[in-house]
Amino acid sequence: MAVRKAMKYSLGPVLYYWSKETLEDFYQQAAASHADVIYLGEAVCSKRRATKVGDWLDMAKSLAGSGKQVVLSTLALVQASSELGELKRYVENGDFLLEASDLGVVNMCAERKLPFVAGHALNCYNAVTLRILLKQGMVRWCMPVELSRDWLVNLLNQCDELGIR
Repeated sequence: MAVRKAMKYSLGPVLYYWSKETLEDFYQQAAASHADVIYLGEAVCSKRRATKVGDWLDMAKSLAGSGKQVVLSTLALVQASSELGELKRYVENGDFLLEASDLGVVNMCAERKLPFVAGHALNCYNAVTLRILLKQGMVRWCMPVELSRDWLVNLLNQCDELGIR
C-alpha cells in the first residue's frame, strides 16, 4: 500500500493593493494560521510600490521564523529595467523559494541552479513543458486558473506517461 503524505495548506499572495501596514498585519495573522506555505510579494503591478523588496523580505523572514515555508511571488509581466533589478534581488535573496510568474525569472533561477515554483501565469499547458521546467529547477507547479478539471486529469495522465509525476 502506498504511503500518503499529509496535505499542505498554502496561502497565495495578496493580489489587491493594500498598504504596507495592512499587509504586515495580514501576514502577522497568517503566521498564526494553519497555512503551511505562504506566498507573498507583488505579483500584479510594479507600480504599486508602497511595499519595497526589503519590506517583503522582512515579512518573509518573520513568517519563516514562525515555522512557515515562504515562497516569494514575482511579477507576471516584467516590462522595465527597474523591475528586472527588483527581480534579481528576489532571485538572489539566498533564503526563500521563488514563484516564477515570468520566464525571465525561470531563466534567472535556472542560471543559478535555484529551485522555483512555476506560477499560474507561466501558461504551462502540457506535460512536455512541465518536463522542461522540471529540468530547469521547478519543484512545484500552480495550474493556470482558466483550465478545467478534465484538462488537469488529462495533463496528469500525460505526466504519468512521461514519468514525471
